[in-house]
Amino acid sequence: MINFKYHDLKNQIIALKAEKDADKRNAFLTKMENDIKFYEAQNKTGNHVLDILLTSKNLNCIKNEITLTCVADGTLLNFMDVADICTIFGNALDNAIEYEQKIADKEKRLIHVSVFSQKGFLMIRFENYFEGTLMFEGDLPITTKKDSFYHGYGLKSIRYAVQKYKGVVRIDQKDQWFELKILIPLKN
Repeated sequence: MINFKYHDLKNQIIALKAEKDADKRNAFLTKMENDIKFYEAQNKTGNHVLDILLTSKNLNCIKNEITLTCVADGTLLNFMDVADICTIFGNALDNAIEYEQKIADKEKRLIHVSVFSQKGFLMIRFENYFEGTLMFEGDLPITTKKDSFYHGYGLKSIRYAVQKYKGVVRIDQKDQWFELKILIPLKN
């Protein structure tokens, strides 16, 4: 697919050079730039499910002017059930994206994801810019949504999925960062 795009890009550049109308040329450049953003959004972590999920969420971030960065060794997740990977990453990123959309200063709309191993443990960390103070009920934050009856299940689902692997979930606020940390023992 990249080879096809490369070939198309060569021809599009030829057409672009020949275009005399500045408005048409600028519109064409904008379209090319947006096409390139799709390829920039793609992730190659070593875990196909995680790659698809991250790419999908990153495209949503791009659309909402949120910067999502990710450093992940997806091969570390190969022992996990696909549904659990989707539950953990899908819910965590949905929550972070929803919150970041509320941040007025687009330069502060930041989300970072990392997946790595350390001392025999799988570490998964989600961080996003956060304004305000976290309020907890037990070990989970109180939902900020108006209708709390139907909300707050994402973090509970994450915790349930992580506990299947004898792992723990920790939520914290450090300065202006919301942190969701997951620690799961790796089998030798």
